[in-house]
Amino acid sequence: MAKLKLGRLWRDLSDGCLQYWGGMGFTWDNPVSRAYRDSRIISIAGGADEVMLTIISKYMGILPKRAK
Repeated sequence: MAKLKLGRLWRDLSDGCLQYWGGMGFTWDNPVSRAYRDSRIISIAGGADEVMLTIISKYMGILPKRAK
């Protein structure tokens, strides 16, 4: 649950910083560019957000049943 929340929060924060910096945020020497690139891998490594949501819902017992 923490990985999912942290990944989404970091992605939103780095995206907001990138919006503030504009085109300069994409240059290689800007730390905002690195934070944005690193935040994208958090959502993928160790399971995508959708996979993490499925795991959390199974753990909590709220996963919807499949229709037959």
